[in-house]
Amino acid sequence: MQEFKNLGVGTDIEDVSRFRKLDRNKNSNFLDKIFTKKELDYSFSKAKPYQHLAARYAGKEAVVKALSSMGKQNIDYKDIEILNDDNGIPKVNLNYNGSLKARISLSHSNDRALAFAVIIKE
Repeated sequence: MQEFKNLGVGTDIEDVSRFRKLDRNKNSNFLDKIFTKKELDYSFSKAKPYQHLAARYAGKEAVVKALSSMGKQNIDYKDIEILNDDNGIPKVNLNYNGSLKARISLSHSNDRALAFAVIIKE
């Protein structure tokens, strides 16, 4: 498997209901441990913020799994920021290591959020 040492893959699925009742003020301690201010601003600007929070959480989990498959440990969720570009495409800002690039795909329905991440070491 030597040819894959510069590649990490991860996926995650989350139950949206876990995020349904989260309130930005009442649950700020929990939310601030996981999400950046920009992620929270984006998610809470939506009609159903819980779907977007669940998708971003799944994305962070997928990135952590991909990094773990490359031997990276002790990753802080706040070092993984998932924002959308001007076209609405999710992008990962990875504050873990400058030589690592992440790509992500997110999807959500009323009850599930899914993420798939690929990490490439350049």
